[in-house]
Amino acid sequence: MLSSATKVAANVTKSLAENDIRNTARDTLRDVEDRGHDVLNDVSGYANEAGQKVRSLFDRTIDNSKNATSKIENEIKSNPIRSSAIALGAGFIIGALLTRR
Repeated sequence: MLSSATKVAANVTKSLAENDIRNTARDTLRDVEDRGHDVLNDVSGYANEAGQKVRSLFDRTIDNSKNATSKIENEIKSNPIRSSAIALGAGFIIGALLTRR
């Protein structure tokens, strides 16, 4: 049988080990939380950058579309007969391709 001093020492050792495990678990949890926050901040930053790039690309696309539309309108106004002939030819080709089986 174990002596009472040995039992007390075993209980103290057990309590210290449980305390160490709790402290280690708490420290690990804090470390994981900190790293999670860092990752979240990084992802948020990347998402903001991507959003700004998409917005910039969208704005440039809109500007390019407006410029192209303006050029086409000017070309049609300055050469109405040629523009009509091109439209008629394109319509004929598209119609022929669509009715083909």
